[in-house]
Amino acid sequence: MAHWEITIASNFSAIRNASDLLMEYCTQCHISPELSGQLELMMVEALNNVIEHAYQGKDGSEARVEIIDEPQQILINITDFGVSAPYELYSGNKSLPDEYFLPEGGWGLPLIQALADNISYSSTKNSNLLTLTKSKN
Repeated sequence: MAHWEITIASNFSAIRNASDLLMEYCTQCHISPELSGQLELMMVEALNNVIEHAYQGKDGSEARVEIIDEPQQILINITDFGVSAPYELYSGNKSLPDEYFLPEGGWGLPLIQALADNISYSSTKNSNLLTLTKSKN
């Protein structure tokens, strides 16, 4: 079981760096390009949501990203220390919305829901944890 972890600043340029590092990790671990791309998209969209919603666009905080590469699946854990998300956001359906009725900027969560095999979200007094699971099959 391989493990990768980084901590990033709560700004959008840090997400690009995390994306590059994730792709390097996937290459080193021989994760297929298709799966690598899906993992990258899920992570980037989740981090965008953390910065935009949990930190309300303010710099000066951080988020932790942990990738756990298990034999049958890959887990992405994202921990932030901002405002918690409403539970119903991560318990919805797994289909993409109609593109004609979705406002600009509203594709992140539907993409995460469509790509992840399982989504769990928990919140404590001090932190929020989003776990995205993707099967290797």
